[in-house]
Amino acid sequence: MPKKFNEQEKQWIRQKLLEEGKRSFEAFGLRKTSVEDLTKASGIAQGSFYMFFGSKEELFYELLLTEEAVIRDKLLQSIGEDQAVTKESIRRFIMESFRLMSENALIRNMFFEGELEQLVRKLPKELLERNFTEDQDAMMHVVRKWQKAGILKETRPELIVSMFRALVLLSLHKKEIGEAVYSDTIALLVNVLAEGLFVNVTKEGNPL
Repeated sequence: MPKKFNEQEKQWIRQKLLEEGKRSFEAFGLRKTSVEDLTKASGIAQGSFYMFFGSKEELFYELLLTEEAVIRDKLLQSIGEDQAVTKESIRRFIMESFRLMSENALIRNMFFEGELEQLVRKLPKELLERNFTEDQDAMMHVVRKWQKAGILKETRPELIVSMFRALVLLSLHKKEIGEAVYSDTIALLVNVLAEGLFVNVTKEGNPL
């Protein structure tokens, strides 16, 4: 029977599991990290793990949500309310989104090591929907800002957000695209995307 912990112990253990989970998931990935690995590193019995998380996938996912929230904040700060929006700033924003996502160790493991399928299969549906909603809400703010500025085409905002997500998901197919041309392909796609979304304007600021 799992040991009972007081509230202070629970907070400490939960934080320790998050810290050890982040370290192990970044180093070895989700598949090669076991609940036993996490509990040994945290100094608790294996059965006690389930007092804090329903599975190692849920622990991984909580860490993932935190990492994605940090990335969203960085991206939103990079396009402050007073910053002029141009075709180049749209291109930079998309490239920076892709760079931050693909360089993050947890996200990289999920996409590049093919662990996304395991998460989708094992996580409760409501947790997955939470992630999608948070991503969409953050990006919708950005897209509507660009459309309000009159330089982004009046396509349905949710479709533009979906297109951004689809671009990031291309990281799942690096080998199929070809590693030698992968980076240049992504750069070209981003340029084409920015060009296609951008509304050409006259010197007076009116759409052409």
